Amino acid sequence: MTYLFGDSSPSNLEIDYIEFLREALEFSVAVLGAHERMMQGAARAVEVKREGDAEVNRLESLGAVVARAVEGFDIGADTSVTANCAQSLLRGAAETVRSAIDRVHGASAADTGRIEEEARRDRERCVEALGTFLKRHDLPKMSSELRLQQEGGSGYAARLYLRALDNVQAVIDLEIAPSHLFGSVVRVDKLAERLEVHAPETGGWLRKEVKLRPQRLDKEFVTAVVTNGKETMIQLRTAADGTGVGFDLRVPEDGVRVSLRRVGESNGEAPPFDLDETDSSKIRELKDKIVAATVELRGARRGLVEAALGDKPLAEARDPKALVERLVAEMAPVVREIAKRSLAPTELVLKRQTGDGRREEIFVSRRDLQVKLRPLGKEARAVFAPLELGEPPPEEPETVKVAPEAIEPAEDKPVPLEKKRAPLKDSLFGEALAADKVPLARPKVPTPIAGTAATIPPAAKPEGTPSPAPVRLDDSIERLIVSEETRKP
Repeated sequence: MTYLFGDSSPSNLEIDYIEFLREALEFSVAVLGAHERMMQGAARAVEVKREGDAEVNRLESLGAVVARAVEGFDIGADTSVTANCAQSLLRGAAETVRSAIDRVHGASAADTGRIEEEARRDRERCVEALGTFLKRHDLPKMSSELRLQQEGGSGYAARLYLRALDNVQAVIDLEIAPSHLFGSVVRVDKLAERLEVHAPETGGWLRKEVKLRPQRLDKEFVTAVVTNGKETMIQLRTAADGTGVGFDLRVPEDGVRVSLRRVGESNGEAPPFDLDETDSSKIRELKDKIVAATVELRGARRGLVEAALGDKPLAEARDPKALVERLVAEMAPVVREIAKRSLAPTELVLKRQTGDGRREEIFVSRRDLQVKLRPLGKEARAVFAPLELGEPPPEEPETVKVAPEAIEPAEDKPVPLEKKRAPLKDSLFGEALAADKVPLARPKVPTPIAGTAATIPPAAKPEGTPSPAPVRLDDSIERLIVSEETRKP
């Protein structure tokens, strides 16, 4: 399937490059993050060594000072008690200094060991990240070779050997389903009935001579296949476990005749022989069927077996950053072209035909891609500058969100009751109010003299309302007492 650019112009892309870019960035960030930690660890190791050496120098200087102080003291005769004490001090000081130096070396070695162990784990993380990426995607301009090998006479093992980015090599284990053609050992007649070619064969009773004779291949078993896009090699043997005599076939893709070599003969292996055009076409048909079956296996990637960067395993590489730099250099022209032809300046867009006059749009925002780079430092992010994605936005402060139902409206909140007042013992009004727990809010008035009229300031009232007659305090108390008496049984 070919893809269109965002402006609907044709492209030469045959994969969803948007998805590829997303996962390539995730892989690259994992590798560069590990690389940053390894560089920091290397700097710490240098600092640990420097501090350890400085501490050892101080200890040695301290020992020398003690030795000079003791040796410069008047100890008297060599057999004196002072001389014996001085010797003991010198031996003790030397032993103490040696013990302290050993502790410093031990602490430095422990710190260095922890740093090296962290670096080893980070290199393993780089391998794991590459394995995760290669399970779903091919690297740019990658060449591959699929090798199928019979195992135990019952099935096959398949592996994919990859090479890309100048000197990155990887081996991926492939899964073969039981229902697949190569889920069990394949005999040639399952692919081509009565396959027969003419090849040299030594024969004769009295005089051995080599003649072209028909060779039946349909009863042979396919025991090994190697295909890499340039040529395909097929091994055929008489036994399912790969033993016995048979033939090795080499089928070039450039139209050159097929080469056949007979193996396992008692008189030695014969030299390769080029089949004629008729026989070569028969073998090419067999090869096409075998290769077509291996195409499905290329996508059934189980996991990474091994990987190397140059002549060193990736798990031992000191600078995995080079792998990301090469990947970014290959992606940059494609990403910039996608950005140039995307109608929205904040997005990268591709389209693909879905049939019935319809197109499907695939896009990713630049911001989403920039956020993926946020865990890296400024120097590591500079590796992605050729992609022209821009710097990641600053992290937004976290805000605590409260569900609306958790917020109670003010009018629904219970109003706290006033604290219960102590009963007023000096007033019947006080006892009655305290019993009912009603807050007392009376204005202060001067205490009236018995027999006089007391007026209470009236509350605000509309104009024209007649004022009540003055109430005598002693009359009010008398009526209250009478009322209390009448309520008693």
